Amino acid sequence: MAQEYEAFVRDRQRAVSGREVVLTLRDLTPGRHKYRGIAVRAVISETPLAGEPLLWLRSVVGARDTEPCSVRIVEELPPIFDAPPYSDYFTVLEALEKD
Repeated sequence: MAQEYEAFVRDRQRAVSGREVVLTLRDLTPGRHKYRGIAVRAVISETPLAGEPLLWLRSVVGARDTEPCSVRIVEELPPIFDAPPYSDYFTVLEALEKD
C-alpha cells in the first residue's frame, strides 16, 4: 500500500510553491504507525507525482483540501524543536526553513 500523509498548513500557496518547507506530517498509512507524526523538510507537488507519497493538506482549522498533493521528504528532523515555551507552532516551523 502506498504511503499517505496529512499536514496542517497556514499558507497553502507557500506550501505548494515548489520550495523546501518544514512540516509535521501525520502518517495515514493503515497499520501500527498510523497517526504517527514526523517533522520533515520536504517539497510538495501540487499535482501528485508517481512514486511519491500522497499528501492531504489541511487548513489551520482542519478543513481538508478536496484533492491530494504529493510530498518528497528531503530530510527527517528531530522530534523536538528548540523554541520558547508557548510559541506559535507555525512561526517555529518557518524559522526552521531559514536554517
